[in-house]
Amino acid sequence: MATRTIIVTIFLECIFRVASGANILFFSGIPSPSHSIWLRPLTTALAKKGHNVTVISPDVEKSPPSNLTYIHLENLYSAMFNSSQEVVPQFFELANSSPLTLLNVIDQFSIKCCNHGIKSKGFKQLMDYPKDFKFDVFLSDYMVGPCLASLLMYRFGIPPFIPVVPYNGLTTSSPYIGSYSYSAAIPNHVFDATEKMSFLERTKNLLYDSYESISKDLYLYPHADSVIKSIFPNAPSARELQKNIKLLFTNSNPMIQYKEPLMPMVIPVGGMHILPPKPLPNDLSQVISKSKEGFILFSLGSNVRSDQLGPERIRCILTAMKAFPQYQFLWKFESDKSKLPMAVPENVFIRAWMPQNDLLAHPSIKLFITHSGLLSTQEAFWHGVPLIGFPLFTDQFRNINYCTSIRVARRLSLETFAVDELIDAIRAMVTDPSYRTKMQRLSQHFRDQPQTPLERAVWWVEWVLRNPDVDVMQSNSINLWWFQKYLMDVFLFLFIVIVSVVVTLIVILRSIFRKKLSTHKNKSE
Repeated sequence: MATRTIIVTIFLECIFRVASGANILFFSGIPSPSHSIWLRPLTTALAKKGHNVTVISPDVEKSPPSNLTYIHLENLYSAMFNSSQEVVPQFFELANSSPLTLLNVIDQFSIKCCNHGIKSKGFKQLMDYPKDFKFDVFLSDYMVGPCLASLLMYRFGIPPFIPVVPYNGLTTSSPYIGSYSYSAAIPNHVFDATEKMSFLERTKNLLYDSYESISKDLYLYPHADSVIKSIFPNAPSARELQKNIKLLFTNSNPMIQYKEPLMPMVIPVGGMHILPPKPLPNDLSQVISKSKEGFILFSLGSNVRSDQLGPERIRCILTAMKAFPQYQFLWKFESDKSKLPMAVPENVFIRAWMPQNDLLAHPSIKLFITHSGLLSTQEAFWHGVPLIGFPLFTDQFRNINYCTSIRVARRLSLETFAVDELIDAIRAMVTDPSYRTKMQRLSQHFRDQPQTPLERAVWWVEWVLRNPDVDVMQSNSINLWWFQKYLMDVFLFLFIVIVSVVVTLIVILRSIFRKKLSTHKNKSE
């Protein structure tokens, strides 16, 4: 009876602690609006549950709830892009780069985020918190790398750690959780290939996965260690600190991507950012109401600006739109009409910002022309809208390749497309009902879950709060080096044994043969 009372008391204390509001630190150190868009619903939902959430990020909300505190990494956009937040990197150059170059770019980006982030006033403000201040759980955007995340983890007493991965590919996060890279079936997140790879593609993919893993060991982690040791000389290594992981959230869902086995500690929350649609602004409602057969949305996401595509590409896009007067086109175009190289057709409405999720939920939408970003692709799946994709870099190729492989999308090159190509693609997508039918069926599969992805993420964060010291979800493979995890040391040993046995047998057989030959000669003499 006494034991039962103690157990009930401990359980009630845990529930009370979570219900009364835990202190949660969320590090979102990537200067990219799409990362904030994906993570913001989770921070807001945790605040609504009564938790005290602190977010350190280059993107901040203007009017957050009272228990949601933003600390601004004020210098990251200007430092990383050498200008304002609105300037776009040379994405066409990245699109033509090799996967190895892209992996190097990502590593360099991570290191620059660390070097500049640590100098920001916001980061110093967080580091200057009282020495005894504690956070009950720490979440960090994986893409920022191990440097600042490990530093914050050690500074605040190594709280339970939940990395969040904005990609839908686990090769990017295998160092955290000891997971495996399935190079034979899953293309690397920067490799422009499908899951049905040829022998040469599988060979390349293995090299890319291996290079990504090794570069972290030889490049990112040593850099992180040097930064941490410069501030806390007695701190453990970044790799040791990050073994404190309890769970990992990945932006994935098996219904809408290449299929990949998951470790027990991996919680798929693909579509976490998709919220119930809100009413459209009046100007958009009026434009849509005038369309004869529906509308088509054109948006290149939050990083690529349509007004920087150049006059020739803009002219091609407007000409293609003009060829379909029965449809109203809504184009996310960041400048006014004076920046356009030709008059805007009557069936085209441009706007600097579009409520994308709300528009994709509208019953009159027929097609979504997109940059193939993961968030946009997931929203299209959720709402059952077929796609035309203009991928530019990293995982966008992977996303649109999957969509084309299951016949819910067409793919074009934003750098080299011609007017006729775009017209043909639009015509095929709006006249062939099979694209929309397939997408709507996948939408039903995607939505058919016992809880929304956001509810799942919140529940598991609170699970860690209730069970902060439990490591039952963690595999021992997290303690292995990559060559141990893939049994390369064992294969090398077996190879040496086999070679030794073969060599020994050859030596023995040669000796026997020589003895027999010698005996035969002696008899002959």
